[in-house]
Amino acid sequence: MKDYLLCTLFYCVFTLLLIVFGNAINRKNKSISENLITGYLVYSFCVAIIGIPLQVLNVPWIVFGVCMGVLWIGIGLYILYRRKYNNLAICKFQLKEYLTDNWMIYVVGAVMIFMLLFYYAGFWLGNHQDDGYYITKVATLSYSPIGGNYNYSVGTMNTGFNSYIVNTWELEASVYVKVLGVMPTLFLRLFQSAFYYFLYLNLIKWVAEIIIDKLNVKANVKMAQYVLGIVPLMCAYYIFLSDTGILVLRDGFHLNTGMFLGASFVKLFGCLLFGVVLLQFDAKKNIVQSLVYCIIISVVLISKSTIALPIIIVSGVAAGIVALWQNFEKKGKVISFALAFIYIALGIIIPNSESIQKTVKADIISTKNSLLIYPCIIIFLVSFFMREQVIYKLNAHVLLMIAMIAVPQCNDIFEECSVYDFVGGRAWSAVAYYFIILNVVYIYIILRKIHIKDFVVRIAYGLIGILSCSMMLAGFQKYGGEILPQEECKKADMRLCLSVIRHNMYFAPDSTIELGHQLEELAKEKDKKINIVMPKAVLIDGTLHFLAVSVRTFAPDVVSLSALERFNGTNNLEYKGYTQQKYDGFVAEPNETTYEELKQEIQNLNVDCIVVKNPNCGEWLEKDGYQYYATVGEYYIWNMR
Repeated sequence: MKDYLLCTLFYCVFTLLLIVFGNAINRKNKSISENLITGYLVYSFCVAIIGIPLQVLNVPWIVFGVCMGVLWIGIGLYILYRRKYNNLAICKFQLKEYLTDNWMIYVVGAVMIFMLLFYYAGFWLGNHQDDGYYITKVATLSYSPIGGNYNYSVGTMNTGFNSYIVNTWELEASVYVKVLGVMPTLFLRLFQSAFYYFLYLNLIKWVAEIIIDKLNVKANVKMAQYVLGIVPLMCAYYIFLSDTGILVLRDGFHLNTGMFLGASFVKLFGCLLFGVVLLQFDAKKNIVQSLVYCIIISVVLISKSTIALPIIIVSGVAAGIVALWQNFEKKGKVISFALAFIYIALGIIIPNSESIQKTVKADIISTKNSLLIYPCIIIFLVSFFMREQVIYKLNAHVLLMIAMIAVPQCNDIFEECSVYDFVGGRAWSAVAYYFIILNVVYIYIILRKIHIKDFVVRIAYGLIGILSCSMMLAGFQKYGGEILPQEECKKADMRLCLSVIRHNMYFAPDSTIELGHQLEELAKEKDKKINIVMPKAVLIDGTLHFLAVSVRTFAPDVVSLSALERFNGTNNLEYKGYTQQKYDGFVAEPNETTYEELKQEIQNLNVDCIVVKNPNCGEWLEKDGYQYYATVGEYYIWNMR
């Protein structure tokens, strides 16, 4: 319970400070949503420009920790400075008015956070094992190098260049986890996910406010919050969305169990943030300011995940072309046309990636055929007849992005920046989420154009929200019993889901946490980093859990050789010969033959510890110099004498 209280207190204080910081930066009495997003972007930019060079230099973790402390002191002093010279630097708002204008944020956010309590199977799977890297990195950075190419899942150095060296969100989170002394799985899977949901809802509301404020038609900017009703459907259980054909996008599980990941932030926030810059661009006032915002956004997105690069290129270039065309008269049109021509010419010169193009094309077709996209396409086409410059601008932005991703030759730069197939697919998902949000905002504009009163619009959006929340819950109930999309769908046992989380309060299996702590104690007794082999995957609470890639989250001083199958590339050449198959054969059927095969495989690996679930393995392990150390649940730990 202490961890829950500390995490709750931290994020409440963190959010309030970001709002005040954002208000101090804006220097005007902006909306709470705008101040929060502004504060978070500038703060994250500062973290990135501190963290990236320190990771490149591979300095001790404590150096970054101290820099974070200095950063927060600097933010505090800046807030006080703005308060002294600008009375608007401290947020002043009426609580009743704030809740009236923002209650949808809290209702929708509460629904999505509540759904996290049902997703234990996805958490146990570790987001298809990705958590074995990201959560373990957050948990162990304070015990390991912060730069280089460290394999956090295994506990060794990797070969080659580390593209993650420009990502700082794990480094930032490691400071919070270390200072608070809380369980990293709880901090990330529940609290950071909840914070990103809250941040995303505020960003959507802010975008809607800007659009409504710029309309020629008389419209109420306070209606902006009602567009949030569609978000629960977008974030519904990914197998439900794909199997029913409601919304088919790559890696939809990120919005369920991986919201805390940097990739999720990039997919949901990237296009919207560039859309904000485009909406607020004014050729007569803030050209330099807009360029600065673009730089800040780009650095922040890259610091969250390197999958941001194609999104930055596509969304940023498209926004630049539209801004030049609409704001600089004839000269601007010439420059924007020249920029588009140069972009296409570079695309022709750069070689095509057939693999990425094929993957993205398949993703586009799947998305186009999604049930949720059909009404969005109709709304999008109708929006052109509303004669609003702000809509022309946004629609041009969307169409250019689609062309830069989908049209052959035009998409070669996008493919080059994507590098991998899945990165290209995720970039397309980012555009699709952006497209959906814009069209939900357009619904209000269309209704206002035909003189529908606001109370009727509220009812319409309220029905969308109720339908979205109902489908989110019902969809999981019907499809949540299966975690792998290629398997036959199963109904979820809702009571079991809540019971599992209630008995595993840190959003990770208690048995894995206890095993990790026991192995860490063994490492301390030996006073060295110990090599271990263990089950790669186990069944816990009726679902698959990848133990080998998760254990180092709770045991930073072990080398998990069984994680090499998923996270290979280690510098230790002797480890490259290890395969989990000999171990699996031995624990499944312990006998002289199977143990001899395992023994030959690990004889040069200095294996200090073997963890098994089969008690019959002890007979052969004991003969070969291992001694029984401890039992943790179903796990038997055997230690080399």
